[in-house]
Amino acid sequence: MRVVSVAEMRELERRAFDAGTPEAELQRRAGAAVADTIVRIRRSTGSVVALVGPGNNGRDAWVAAERLRAFGWDACLHLTPRHALTDAELHTFERQGGRVVEQQAARLAESIRLALERCSVAVDGLLGIGALGPPRPPLIDVIEEVNAWRARTPDPIVVAVDTPSGLDADTGIAPGAVMRADVTVVLGGAKRGLLTPAAAQHTGQLVFADIGIADGPDGATEVVTDASVRGALAATPPDAHKGALGRLLVVAGSERYVGAANLVCAAGLRAGAGIVTLACPRWLRDVVAGGLPELTYLPLPDGGPAIEPDRCAALILDALPSFNALALGPGLSTEGGVGAFVESALRGRGRRTIPAVVDADGLNALAARTGWTEWIGPDVVMTPHRGELRRLAPQTDTADNNVDTTPWEAVRPLARAWGVTLVLKGAFTAIGSDDRAWVHAKPNPALATAGTGDVLTGIVGGLLARGMQPAEAARLAVWVHGTAGDLAGRGRPAGGLAASDLLAEIPLALAEALPKGAARRV
Repeated sequence: MRVVSVAEMRELERRAFDAGTPEAELQRRAGAAVADTIVRIRRSTGSVVALVGPGNNGRDAWVAAERLRAFGWDACLHLTPRHALTDAELHTFERQGGRVVEQQAARLAESIRLALERCSVAVDGLLGIGALGPPRPPLIDVIEEVNAWRARTPDPIVVAVDTPSGLDADTGIAPGAVMRADVTVVLGGAKRGLLTPAAAQHTGQLVFADIGIADGPDGATEVVTDASVRGALAATPPDAHKGALGRLLVVAGSERYVGAANLVCAAGLRAGAGIVTLACPRWLRDVVAGGLPELTYLPLPDGGPAIEPDRCAALILDALPSFNALALGPGLSTEGGVGAFVESALRGRGRRTIPAVVDADGLNALAARTGWTEWIGPDVVMTPHRGELRRLAPQTDTADNNVDTTPWEAVRPLARAWGVTLVLKGAFTAIGSDDRAWVHAKPNPALATAGTGDVLTGIVGGLLARGMQPAEAARLAVWVHGTAGDLAGRGRPAGGLAASDLLAEIPLALAEALPKGAARRV
């Protein structure tokens, strides 16, 4: 699914109608997607109130309620003034066992309150992506009633159709009252405003539904969805051996950041690299080896890159032809000769055409050196967070291209200019290459903890070692990282996740990227 503006979405709908797809058919698909999402979440029948507004979202909510009623749910349509349904449609719904509530504007909020007390799921079909400005009465009162019900009710679910009512689907800003959804079922194209930090507090989880129309203009940013990564990872052959699964060389860690080396190497192993080798001084090897007996080691001088940059770089470059990928940077520190070491290692890597992922202090070293874009070389994945990106490219932010609000628009021109694959980490992690861009639209605040970036570096490195192209390795790694975070966080209180908790979940996430029907062995 591609990222679109409201105007682009309208054009896609028009083309679908012109091509012969009836509007009623699109509404049927949209409503079915909403209902099926509710069934996947709830798993058992319950009671649902569909809030039917004046536009297409109202009709989508009606279709969802009809489908849920057919599945055995107690379904109620609560109509607002100027709702979108005909008398015949309402009579049919009632005749088939559904309930319909219609009330005067003055008593609408009270009526909504009473209806909600009888249900566990509310479907927001009040306002769609075309609504302009803040909601007006009586819809303001309806939105506030639903939000209050959600706040006081044990385990409620508010499911928004395409966008929460009151949210600007282009900007992600709420100019007035706005529905607080637990899930938003995004239909046809990913509206750009939904993919912003400002919108995340209102949209809840984003579920992307294909309703059978073109999902955006050519060249538009694509959303990394569960469906889009299916088949991205080749199944491991039955006769595979460790050498065939790739060799990853890791240069990470220092006296202050010992754990970074551990996390990168462990993630590389869990991502399926056949052999992971840590290049480090003897003292760091002795610390890491007890927890990761699977590693092999490339000994570096005891002073490490900070003290002996030239010698360390020479050892790395001599060994590099024996490896399939390099992971460089996490926890190296910025002391002494680290910058010179990073430059020497990356310059030499480029001549040997070994793909690499560069993160953390590797990026800080680049930012402190002039002309690095001229020698960074091809086949590099860079994984900065926003602060690191601003150090690498101080002029990145513009009014229309802001790394905080529209990161997917910031990454592609930089990736093209630098000749790299760029992963901009954040709530909506963006991936850019020369000609494509993606955004991962599953924010997980539990991942905002030390070391999770090191885990991502290891996953990218492991996939590069297995032979994936840099852009595809980055895209899949971001999805695997997020999915591992979701799996690790189940049943845990918010804020209780540690980076090492992700490691055991990486193979489970990778299994979901195998081709359909492939044996779940990674």
